[in-house]
Parts: sequence; structure tokens; C-alpha cells
Amino acid sequence: MYTLSAVPRFLVTFVFLGVFFSSVIPHSISAQSTESGDLSARIAEIEIKGTSELESSQIMFLIESQVGDVLDRKIIRRDIHSIYKMKLYDDVQAEVKELDSVEFGEKAYLLRYVVKERPRLAEIKLKDVLLVERTEIEEKMTLLQYDPYDPEKIALNEQIILEHYRSEGYPRVRVNTIIETVDTDPQNSVERFRVVFELDEAPRVYLTDIYVSGTKYYSELDIKRFIMSSEIDCVSWANQSGLFREEMINQDLSLITQHYLKKGYIKVFIDKPEVTLIHNPDYSRVDVRLNVAEGDQYYTGKVQFSGDVLGDQEKLKENLLLEEGEIYNPFLQNRDRSGISEIYHERGYAFVRVIPETVIDEETKIVDVTFRIIKGEKAYIGRLEIAGNVETRDHVIRREFEVQEDELFNGKKLLQSQQNLNRLGFFQSGVVLERSPREQENNMLDILARLKESQTGTFQAQMGYSDFSGFSGGVTISKGNLLGTGRTLRFSAQFAEQSVQQKFDATLIDPRLFDSQVSGSIFSSRSKIQDSTEFERGIITENNYGFSLGMPLYFRDLRFGTQISALDRLFSASDTDLFKRSVSPSLTYNTVNHPVFPSAGIKTSIRMIQTGTPFGGNIQLREYQLQYQQFWALNPDNTFILMAKGRLGLLQEQGSSPIPSEDRYRLGGIDSVRGHFYYNISGPYGSSEQRNNIAYRVITDELGYQQTKTYDSRTVDLNISELQELKSGGVSERVFNLELLFPLSQDENSFVRGVLFLDAGNVNAESRQYQLLGETEPEFFDLRKSAGLGVRVITPMGVLRFEYGSKLDKRPSETPDRFEFTVSGLF
Repeated sequence: MYTLSAVPRFLVTFVFLGVFFSSVIPHSISAQSTESGDLSARIAEIEIKGTSELESSQIMFLIESQVGDVLDRKIIRRDIHSIYKMKLYDDVQAEVKELDSVEFGEKAYLLRYVVKERPRLAEIKLKDVLLVERTEIEEKMTLLQYDPYDPEKIALNEQIILEHYRSEGYPRVRVNTIIETVDTDPQNSVERFRVVFELDEAPRVYLTDIYVSGTKYYSELDIKRFIMSSEIDCVSWANQSGLFREEMINQDLSLITQHYLKKGYIKVFIDKPEVTLIHNPDYSRVDVRLNVAEGDQYYTGKVQFSGDVLGDQEKLKENLLLEEGEIYNPFLQNRDRSGISEIYHERGYAFVRVIPETVIDEETKIVDVTFRIIKGEKAYIGRLEIAGNVETRDHVIRREFEVQEDELFNGKKLLQSQQNLNRLGFFQSGVVLERSPREQENNMLDILARLKESQTGTFQAQMGYSDFSGFSGGVTISKGNLLGTGRTLRFSAQFAEQSVQQKFDATLIDPRLFDSQVSGSIFSSRSKIQDSTEFERGIITENNYGFSLGMPLYFRDLRFGTQISALDRLFSASDTDLFKRSVSPSLTYNTVNHPVFPSAGIKTSIRMIQTGTPFGGNIQLREYQLQYQQFWALNPDNTFILMAKGRLGLLQEQGSSPIPSEDRYRLGGIDSVRGHFYYNISGPYGSSEQRNNIAYRVITDELGYQQTKTYDSRTVDLNISELQELKSGGVSERVFNLELLFPLSQDENSFVRGVLFLDAGNVNAESRQYQLLGETEPEFFDLRKSAGLGVRVITPMGVLRFEYGSKLDKRPSETPDRFEFTVSGLF
């Protein structure tokens, strides 16, 4: 038997193999066995020694040599190299022993690979960590217990520690890495070691001043507004503004350059920043000086096309963002390049190349642009593959694809498929469908949906207080993508301290019944509430149940739906129970990009609810509803979101059946007009209007006692039948909301966000009521208005919402404002 250790182990083994093939194998074999080996010298057995069974099986899977193969020096050389590349072993040996084997003849050999494992990591220590959270560093580190000794990985983790300190404003921290031998594992004789990262901490470095020179188009203040670095201020303790981060200065240079390029300054140049560091015992401060050479401003000249132009050039120009005579913007040029590519992608040219060629006239400062198009071959869809869906079933994802295998490539359909997956809300935003051409079929593209599932369960808790119900609250639990099927199951419960208010709801939604385009849902609810109307019918129990169906209509974002429901309203102190049977067709248009955290899109719907004839029940009623909601992202990072929402409603009596008091419109509270108590905006005879017109009179009862009674001063001259026509609530409503959501720090992933809002709304009762009360009926834009602000804090326990609303048109007897607190969360 011949053995040779590799030092650098595996390289010297090559020498051994040469000796083996020239001396162990007879000359007749050696003469024929150069690089490929002799056919009579075969491997009868392969052994792996020096490591665990698990790693031995990994090596057996990795090496090329197999039992029955010709003993080949070139293949063994590659095997040794492959084993060493695993970075698990310090020493790799190859041993060859001749065997007596009937199966393989006289020239049968045992091939044995003997390895010596690298020392294994027993412990990681962070020493002298005082200024930052130790756990935050440990979460970022990639070193794990039992890892083999790897100097590169240790050095990488040293950089991870330094980067964490720099991100917290400690650029002067140093790390001393110590490797200590612990002992040898008695089970497998593997050495073990400890890594100690010894920190030499230094005080924080604050950015106190930023000086900008050389600018004409932008002022120093302008540049300070759009860079990420900021000077230290009075709220630095809350948002860490003013911390000096070297990598952020480099990003700032890129941001300044981008802003100048967008304004046509294509030859802008920024000198290397001058950084002055001033040390103090408790902290250090930095002054940064930036010098900008703006250059000249350039304008767009002729925009043309060349190469494989499909169709009329003028039609291609219609959608371009670059316009002749306007400021030249290379970013618009790149967007035009992408837009042209999308047109060709829609026609099947997946490999199209659009090359912008520019000609700059230095005298006139004009940039002529020619888009040279190389369309390439048409492509076809190969396999549609999915990765990363742990919970979601494959068919739930595949049914969202607008493309099918083996059909002509269509970039627009692929983009729609991507949008469909994002809009499900089951995956982290930014789903991208990866395209990879096949090696032997260049015109075939395999599509891979690489997904990362997000939390689809929500938990919401609400708390509030009002004079009417006292302390009130509610809990809502919703699970989307139930068991990976795409269905949503929702439960909710609400309660109030006073007025015996309770409500329980359960809803199951299937967005794609039997994987079709038809959606369906079933729902059921039960509630109990004290009758607060003028009828005083005791406790009202409502049982509501039904189902709904929906399907796309003409456009994929336009859906037609219908809901069939039944409601039984039972009164404990009255025999006038109500039974409603309703059918409500609707049209919905929805382009919102995310169901939970939208940043763009429109959602609008129109609905008609027919109650009673011809569907049964003892209530006849018709209601019309119109809702509109739109979202805008005001910055590229989608952190500043503007939302506008409007809602209109109209109730109509059918036949002789009056509109039930519980169905009449009332506004106020967090879902409509903030700053007002729930349902406080309720028409000319609502509770707030009655308080505004309250009057007192003293009466003497049958026993001779005097009592003070309150009444509405507007009803003095009304008879009993006229008083019966007065009802709380309205038969029409309109509500408008405007919100701006923004981060409260420069960190785009800020966990503290602010909201500014403006609400307006009102309800109108029947015209007859205004005549009886001597009031003027409000016009459409005669609205109750409120404005306010709030803070939303994202915490591990959920999202805390603190919102304060102030009435802009406070009336007598009304409180000027209202504060509300809400807790919601994800699971």
C-alpha cells in the first residue's frame, strides 16, 4: 500500500498518483495508461475514512470515480480537488491497494480517500460590547457552532461587526479577532476552537455641518433636503439624525449626481468630500465639505429609431418620455428604452435589444438620441416553475399566470401575471418572474416564480369611549390563504359597556371557486344592541346570513357580483319583528397593488340593494351605494402614500313600508368622520341636533310633584302625527376622506409613521322633516368637517394607532375634538 499526504495536501497527492501509475501498475499498463488509465486496471472498492458517515456519503456523491470504472489518474486528481473545495478538511490523502478480485480480473484495486477534518467551531464570544445591542450583532453574524475553520468566513464576520457599529454611528470602533484552541472532540478526534471578537469601542461620531460649494442650479439647502445624511438636530435622540455614516456619504454623492442628471447636467462632477474629524472625550464630530462642478445644461434634440423597426416610427414616438427641445434626462431615456422593449416583448420578441446611441453637440448643448433596435428571434414559454411557496399550494399560484407553457412569449401577460401574484397579498411585495433561456433551445424561456411568503393572518383590537355606549371595543381575527388554498376566513366580535351591545361575525371567502374566475363567499353574523331610537323596543337581536358570487366582466379588473342575504331583526319589547330578504348586484373596478398595504391603484364600486319584493320578508327597501378609493405613492420608495376616498349612499322607500330606523344613515367615528362620536351626525332630528335645540319646562305630576322635562324647542307647534314623521338618521349620505401617510424618520423602513387626515361628510333626511323643524336642507357640499393627525407604531405585538381629530365647524354643545386608539397586528 502506498500513501502520501497532501501539503498543500491535495497538490502533492498528484505526485503520488504519478508514482502509482508508473510503479504499482505494470509497465504494460503504464505505457498505455497516460491520462485515461488502462482498461485492465479497474476500481473494485471505494472507501472514505476520517469523517462521519453523513459527510462520507456527501463525498461519495461528489466524486467522479465509481466502482467498476477504470482507475484514472486524471479523474482521481479532480476528485481530490473537489473534496478539498468543500472547505471541511485540512488533509486529503489518496490510497490505492491492489486486490484479488474474480469480478474485475487480476487488476482490481481499492481506492481510498483519507481526510483529516478541519477544527470545528465550539464557541463564539463577543467581548467588551457596551455601546450597541449584543443580540443585534449576533443576529447578523453568519458564523455558527460546529462550522469548520474558515479564515475567510471569520474575516467576513469581523466586517459584519464593524458594519453594524458604523450603521449605529461608531465608525472608529476596532475589532481584534483571537482564535483559541479549546480541546479535541473525544468521539472523532476533531480539534475544536473558539473565536473571540474583542471590541475596542470609541464614542459616536456626529455630523454637525455639511458645506456645499460650487452650485448654481441647486442651492445648498436644496442639496441638504434630498441627500440621506443630515446634520445633528434636537430630535436626533429619536430618529438618529446626525449620525455620521461613511457609506451614507457615498450614497449622497450618487443622489446629488442623479438629481443633476435629471436636470440635464450630464457632465456634473463632484470632488472627493473633505471630511474633518474633531475628537472629544464623550463624542466626536465631523464636518463634511462637498464641491460640485455642475457643468452645462443639455437639451434633447432629435429622437429617432434605427434597425428592426416594427410599424410606424411616429406611433413609437407617441409614448416616449423624451421630447425634443426639453431638458435631456438620461433616466427618461432609460425608461423609454424599457418601454420600447415592452412593445416588442408583447409581440413575442423576448430577446430584443434596444441600444440608445447619443450624439452630443457641445456648441448648442443638444443631445440627439437614436434608439437602435435588434429584435432577435421570437421566443416561446417553456416550463412554468414555482419556488418558495411553503404554505401556498401550487395550483393557487398557477391559476394567476396569464401565460401558458409552449405559447408565444408575451411580456405584457407576464407582467400581468406578476401583478396578480403581488395582489394576492400572500407573498412579500416585489414578486419577480425570472426568465432563463434553455441551453439547447435558445428560443425557449423557462419562467420561475421565486416567492417568499408573508404573514397572511391579521389581528385587530379596537378601543373607544362615548357618552352613548361608554367603553367599547372589538376584536377581529382574519386568516388569508387558509391552509394554502387562497381562501380567507374571518371572525370578529364587538362589545360595549353600556347599551348591551354585542356583535359576532364569521365570513369565508373563496376568490377562485373550483379554480375558475368566479369568486364566492358565505357569511353569518349575530348581534345584540339596546334600541337607542325613539321607539324604545328593548334589545334588538339581528341574525344575518347569506352568500355572494362574483366574476370578471370584459376587463380583468372589472368584476360583476351579486349577494343574496337574509336578516332577521327581533325586538324583545315589541312584536313588530322585521325580516329582510335582499339581492344586491354590483360592479367593482380594482387596480390596487396590494390588499393590505396599498401604495397605488384605484378601487371603486357601485351597488344596488333590493330588499323585499319580490324576494320575501316584510320590509321593502332599495339602496344605492357608490364608493371610490385611490392611492398614490409620492416618492420612489413608496413611503409617502396619499389616499383619497369617497362614499355616497341613497335609501328609497318601496311601497308603504317605511325605512327601518336601524338602516338609516348615521356618520361619525374612525370609519367616517373622525373627531365626532360614533353615529353623531344623524340628520336634523339626530341626537346632536336635539341637544343643540334643547329646552326645559316644569310640569306637575298627579301627586303634585314638580318635574323638569326636556324637549326639542323646534317641535313645540307640532301635533302627534307630525311628531311621528320625525326620525333620527338620514336617507342619503356622502363621506370624503383624505390621508397622507409618511415616515417619521429618514429610515425608509421606519417603524414609526405619521398620518395627516381631512374628513368631511353629512347625511340628509327627508325634505319633509326640514319643513316641520323649520330647518334649511343641506346642499350636497354642506358637510361636517374635521382634520387631525396620528401616529402609527409598528411593534412586535402589532400596529398601534393613535389618532386625534378636531372639528373644523364645532357647534354648541359639541366637544371640540376626540382622541381614538386602535391596536392591530399581523400573524
